[in-house]
Amino acid sequence: MNTIPDIAQQLWIPVKHFQKDGILSHTYLTELTWLLILKITPNLPVSWDTLIQKERQEQYEYYLDILEEMKLVSDPHIAGIYAYAATSFTKHEQLAQLIAILSTIDTVPLNELGNIFELLLENCANEKDNHLHIAPRSLIDLMIVLTQPQLEEVMQDPVAGIGNVIVAADQYINLMTDDKNIIKKQKNLAREKNLVQQRFALMNCLLHNIKHPQYVPVLWDDSLLLNRQQCPPADVILSVLVFVNTSTDDFGNHDASLALLQQIYYTLKPGGRAAVVLPDNILKAAGPAQQLRSFLLNKCIIHTVLRLPNGIFYPKKIQAHLLFFRKSKTPEEKTQRVWFYDLRTGYPTFGESLQLTRKHLMEFEMLYGDDPLGNSSRNNKEENKRWYRFNRQTLAEQEDRLDLCVQDEKATKNFEYQEKIRTVLNDTTIELESVTNLLC
Repeated sequence: MNTIPDIAQQLWIPVKHFQKDGILSHTYLTELTWLLILKITPNLPVSWDTLIQKERQEQYEYYLDILEEMKLVSDPHIAGIYAYAATSFTKHEQLAQLIAILSTIDTVPLNELGNIFELLLENCANEKDNHLHIAPRSLIDLMIVLTQPQLEEVMQDPVAGIGNVIVAADQYINLMTDDKNIIKKQKNLAREKNLVQQRFALMNCLLHNIKHPQYVPVLWDDSLLLNRQQCPPADVILSVLVFVNTSTDDFGNHDASLALLQQIYYTLKPGGRAAVVLPDNILKAAGPAQQLRSFLLNKCIIHTVLRLPNGIFYPKKIQAHLLFFRKSKTPEEKTQRVWFYDLRTGYPTFGESLQLTRKHLMEFEMLYGDDPLGNSSRNNKEENKRWYRFNRQTLAEQEDRLDLCVQDEKATKNFEYQEKIRTVLNDTTIELESVTNLLC
């Protein structure tokens, strides 16, 4: 019996042949997406059976008519997948080959197609001609598990990509919801400005049974073009911003990643929480990046930073951190200390042959604790050299850098030493104040 990876691999085999005809991998997957909807969706104005019964040029011309008609269907989710649809096939043989390969899924249960489609997206992202950017599913799952989005909460992703955050969050909520018959309202608000990725995000959601009769879970929209009134307040924001960022350390005032991070702050409700993946240079650059870091440290509680290993955004060579924070409820509430976990030093480079898994993230998950706001009891144990804690004053002395795990060993020990001294002095001050109060 073929496994899900086996079926995904069979569906991906023709890619190399199509690439010789000038059809890129994401274009192949787009055509596969359009045909797959026809095959599995009942009550459409066009018929899969009619399509497969036609031959050669007549079949090709009927497919062109299908693409035009599917743009106008009443279901906004399906219409969104076919928005601006135009085939890249120039010969009827190409269409016939793809229709034939879809016979691979004839016996596959519908509830397994979502997992197969996710594997196809990963294959597409790993191709040299790829136009997709995908974060490891294990990293997405970590963000979901630690922030714990709830059924009644509004969750947003301003840069949805292929919709893997929305899918993972929905699966988590389903798992944690006792009443399986409850009708979920449309509270996940995601946007993606790239039409190809938004189309895949809609298909990813559809195959994972995330749908609504009136709304689509991922809008084709640029979050940076929205004003604050167009962004409903969110309880939880989860996003991967590493792919919207430039590779330089010289950030301008209009850098997209900085603007999105700022928008995340303004969109969060007071007390709302966020987990955001950011490129290293945002956490260490001077100028606007430093100003925004200082702003967030004073207006939010940035409680945890995970330094991510190299190579996990294969084939893109992007170094990144995962930042956890919540928005302050009062002006007095601000960052007091930040915990850092270094998952890079001493780790191998991940990539095509070595995938990041939950096993690699398990120790950090345990140290983070059960509280989604980052309030779990934490210990700065000597034996765990990956787990650091720095107070606000130390950060200020380092220009509010949030990449302190990147420092060399000597500098890190110096920071630790300074931190211990401050902790002792602080404790001593508190004790003296207590004694003074008793004497008075």
